Amino acid sequence: MTRTHTYGFTLIKLISVIVLISIISLSANSYFSGISSVSAQTLQTELLHSLRLPQIRSMNRSGYCNRWLTDESRAQQVSLEQRINNCANSFPNNQTDNDYLENQDISYVASLAKYDVYFSLQLGSTPITLNSPYALDFDPMGRVKQCRNSDCEIVINGASTQKICIEMEGYIHAC
Repeated sequence: MTRTHTYGFTLIKLISVIVLISIISLSANSYFSGISSVSAQTLQTELLHSLRLPQIRSMNRSGYCNRWLTDESRAQQVSLEQRINNCANSFPNNQTDNDYLENQDISYVASLAKYDVYFSLQLGSTPITLNSPYALDFDPMGRVKQCRNSDCEIVINGASTQKICIEMEGYIHAC
């Protein structure tokens, strides 16, 4: 009796190819579809660190104005030696360039231009329009001056929504 050979793929080979193709397609999908939930979480953590830097600087360095600027698509911390008793007079309220960045280094700016994501800000129950940069100023106790009367909330809007809360007492945390 002669035996005929049938050529083809085994079931294990087919399943392993299907698994590999699905892994590749999932990673490519997050690249083409914009920010993923992991990236939103990473961005939230980056912004928390960015907010805490001027807060710590304001508590440790006297004689400096510490400010965190944000608009719809970027955020940055700035610090300027206080020349006048009032920090609002040292900084322009609506800063549109990088003049006050330390070392003029824009790598300290969290930019959302490459993602389909935008920031929004809410002071208490009042939403703030971020068409131009909005400043959050820190006092020597590390509290945000704009959040003294009620808690503030920074929202990262994208495929998933992440929030950063700023308490009246100065505590900054993910919420």
